[in-house]
Amino acid sequence: MAASEKIWDCWPVGHVYVTVTNELPENSPPLYLRCQSKNNDVGYQTVARNQEYKFNFCPNHRTLFFCHAWWNGKSLAFDVYRWKWCHMCDWRVHSDGIYQVQDYTNFVKIYNW
Repeated sequence: MAASEKIWDCWPVGHVYVTVTNELPENSPPLYLRCQSKNNDVGYQTVARNQEYKFNFCPNHRTLFFCHAWWNGKSLAFDVYRWKWCHMCDWRVHSDGIYQVQDYTNFVKIYNW
């Protein structure tokens, strides 16, 4: 019973999966992240170069998740999910900004540091 409850816990919209990947230059300072919504704080994370930070949640029509990133003296707060924006929200952090993966192969810069 518990397994079927888990499958249906996000019915009818399904889980949203967020991935933030550190693609900063070699020998860079660490990337620090804190991701949260109004009701859910997934905490502070240190993401090493070429590593991913992943989380998932059940959205509703008001869900907004954002992350705050710190790197090399820079700071940026950015939205990682808005209602029906994506179900596999894939983000890449580079030295010039933060990119969203669209259509599984195209990287589009969405935010500048």
